[in-house]
Amino acid sequence: MTNHFKRYLVLFLSLIILLNFNPVNAASFNEDLREIRAEINRDNLQDAIKKIKKIKISNENEQEKIDLLFGDIYLKINQIDKAEEFYQKTFFTSNEEIEARTFIGLAEVRLAQGKLNDAINYAEKSIKINSNKIRPKIILAIAKTRIGEGEESIKILNELYENRKDAEVALAIADYYSSFDDSAQSIKVLEEFIKRDPNNIKVLNQLASLYLFDGNKDKAIEYKLKVYQYYEFNRNRKKQKQAKAWILSVDPNYFDKPVKVKKEDKKDQEEYKEEEITNYDNHKITPNYYEEFAFAPNGNGSGFIIGEGKYVITNHHVIDGASKVAVGNAISGVTNATVVAVSIDFDLAILELEKPFKKEYAIETDDFAIPKPGEDVISIGYPGVGYTYDQPTITQGIVSKVFDDNFGRFLTTVRINPGNSGGPIFNLSGQLIGVSAAMIDRKAWKEEYGEAITDMGIAIKSNMLKKVFKHKSTGTVRTAKFNKASLYEKKLPSIVLVVTLKNQ
Repeated sequence: MTNHFKRYLVLFLSLIILLNFNPVNAASFNEDLREIRAEINRDNLQDAIKKIKKIKISNENEQEKIDLLFGDIYLKINQIDKAEEFYQKTFFTSNEEIEARTFIGLAEVRLAQGKLNDAINYAEKSIKINSNKIRPKIILAIAKTRIGEGEESIKILNELYENRKDAEVALAIADYYSSFDDSAQSIKVLEEFIKRDPNNIKVLNQLASLYLFDGNKDKAIEYKLKVYQYYEFNRNRKKQKQAKAWILSVDPNYFDKPVKVKKEDKKDQEEYKEEEITNYDNHKITPNYYEEFAFAPNGNGSGFIIGEGKYVITNHHVIDGASKVAVGNAISGVTNATVVAVSIDFDLAILELEKPFKKEYAIETDDFAIPKPGEDVISIGYPGVGYTYDQPTITQGIVSKVFDDNFGRFLTTVRINPGNSGGPIFNLSGQLIGVSAAMIDRKAWKEEYGEAITDMGIAIKSNMLKKVFKHKSTGTVRTAKFNKASLYEKKLPSIVLVVTLKNQ
């Protein structure tokens, strides 16, 4: 090819690009995108989709940006597979900005799936392209916390917050402290932030939950009422009704009390049929599973699916005194549960599910194994009294001692925080060896025996389950070896958050 021809080719291609580029249309498209993102951030997903449908797409990059928006919508309501499908459409983009956003989306997907190393990898790729983005750094911090690198995680978050007082960063810091059962520090962080941004709905909701689990109903309602009033003002009736139901589950007579809120008019008391949210392919979008709990829980623990998906195992002390019980996870959704059997001696309870989960998610009793002193084990559950509802956490340790007693107990270095109770403990072959029960009370131990003891958890041997749960053997015993990340990923669908409403 001669130099003369090359010059003409470049000129021709440049002319084509100029003819197809309309700065007015480009500006209009970008403005539409900003409006749609704002609707998504406000959880107005129906309005966002309506606006997307009105956009006229003129080139491939614009289509990729629309695909990213749909990925964000599906991610927001926990349809993880659909979100990944849309993010994958933009994976081979030639646009650097879109590439960075794609990596953020895929990092979110992998985090939700429990594929923590992949989440870290995608987050780091996004940061490498654009180091000013907050979200990939938050994802990186969350993933590092879950793999046991807590010090590195909080360092990332504190540096972020120092440079930019962002709500998402504040919430991530609060979640970090909650995962270590430090609700006071979580509340402190969010209380300081809400002074800067009094109408931030996410922070208001989290403060309401924190105060409720702390036993401060008045403060919990105070913050949830602000959420209710916000949605009332913006005429988001679905969210308004959810906030009201939450308040009433805490105080059934709250709205009957004088002067608290403006009395609803007749129109506001009507039943509103919510329009189904669909995308352009008519795929139904379902809500975030945690919003589906029919009551505001004031207690929680962990559990795991058993009995062909019909039952859940948890601790007796998790459900003791509960008037309502429900279980759920981000994969299977939510269902109410009934306590059908308990063992006070073994601290075990069996819950029958109103709506069974998939039987392939059930842990087979043939996969039970006896704990062995010194073997590596992991615990999976929902510590932090509900703040980890999106995905359970994983904690590693060893079996310290196996008791030869009638209560079927053993000791483990796995840290069992409040909320972990009832969750499973696995060996690295993926076999269930026990059920998390409690941490040894170090203060009481020292008072009784005169010496301190390091963190030590009490667990119940898995074979104790066979004494309270009648099972049918499948004759299949799995002996595969896993690393901790792959084991977490495999067991994720089996682990549930158990929430309760207890009279106080």
